[in-house]
Amino acid sequence: MNETEKEIVRIIEKYGCYVTSVFDPDGESPNFTYSTGITDTYGAPELIIIGLNTDLAQSIVNNYAGRLKNGEEFTIGEFYEGFLEGFDVTFSGVSLKNKKEYMLSACWYNADEFEALQLVYPTTSGVWPWDADASESFLSIQPSLATNSAW
Repeated sequence: MNETEKEIVRIIEKYGCYVTSVFDPDGESPNFTYSTGITDTYGAPELIIIGLNTDLAQSIVNNYAGRLKNGEEFTIGEFYEGFLEGFDVTFSGVSLKNKKEYMLSACWYNADEFEALQLVYPTTSGVWPWDADASESFLSIQPSLATNSAW
């Protein structure tokens, strides 16, 4: 293992997961944040969030891990509160292709053998990505990572 990989393992052993945030300095692609180690630590899917502020997304990943630690389980298509103040969120599956494109550390750590969930959130006016009135700009910051796009 290289030094970065050793650090990822150390943090997972200490805190239960490692959180990676990626951003495009040119602002052409949306930010994304994902977990590594949740599958190993909690026996649950890793999590990826696209299009939210990095600090908020990191907080959500840590909230997800904490809720898993307390025994909560999450199901694709169900709605959950407590991740974004004032808004429910839901989860969608992530395809192998998208895991390999977006979740490099999780792929390395889990040897490509893991499930992943995408946290899906509405606009501040309550529009979901699959709603007919979802704007193109909203869809561009929160693309569907499922095998068959959910929107």
